[in-house]
Amino acid sequence: MKPSVLIVDDEKVICEGIARLLSEKYITYQAHNGSEAVDILRNNRQIDVMLCDIIMPEMDGIALINEIRSVNKDIIIIVITAFADPNKVCEAMKKGANNFMLKPLDIPLLEMTINYAARKKRLKTSDVPALEGV
Repeated sequence: MKPSVLIVDDEKVICEGIARLLSEKYITYQAHNGSEAVDILRNNRQIDVMLCDIIMPEMDGIALINEIRSVNKDIIIIVITAFADPNKVCEAMKKGANNFMLKPLDIPLLEMTINYAARKKRLKTSDVPALEGV
């Protein structure tokens, strides 16, 4: 089964562009604000990875991460931002983001990051006991 990715960005063209680039290898969902993302994640707890912009109206990425972590501890969150503000990135990581990437996105690096994140999430949530001593 393909890994699933929720793309959250208030710029519709960015969401659609990322979804189009990822659609061959991943099941993609799109949200254009934090509230939409919360609704999608409440209705689909099997999403592996969320790509999340920090600067958004209504509910910014930091508030979204905080909200998501209160209901879903397992989803892997990758912050995507055009603004390399270290304070915002640090705050996002403290709230529960797992990684971050700068826009414009390097698509091969993004795919590698998503694959790693999806594997990590699936191992964490699988019923297979962890291998001891490995």
